[in-house]
Amino acid sequence: MRRILGLAAGAAVAAGSAVILGEYAFAGVAVMGAGVVLGLFVAEVALSVARTPGRGMAVAVALLTAAGLVWAAWIATGERLGTVPASGWLAVAGGAAAAALRTLWWRTPGRNRTEPAPAD
Repeated sequence: MRRILGLAAGAAVAAGSAVILGEYAFAGVAVMGAGVVLGLFVAEVALSVARTPGRGMAVAVALLTAAGLVWAAWIATGERLGTVPASGWLAVAGGAAAAALRTLWWRTPGRNRTEPAPAD
């Protein structure tokens, strides 16, 4: 159940960001940076709720991020994805990669300690 809620939260972040990013030109270095940052945000929100990283979750957050960025490109270009420049498509790929990598490397606080918990 937590995974479903986590993915729903990630989808909400991706959708809200798509609407905001769609109001700006979807080209250049700025959009590539925004794509990476969006990927990190989507992964972090989804994992904060789900608390279970894994390969399936990595694929899911990468797809959510890519979908959000493609929607932003669709809005920004007036519903003509054929006019998106290469930097826009690099933003989509970079955002999806950032989301997947963040998911695979995610650790909850305290879980990566090797020593046992202190006895009280």
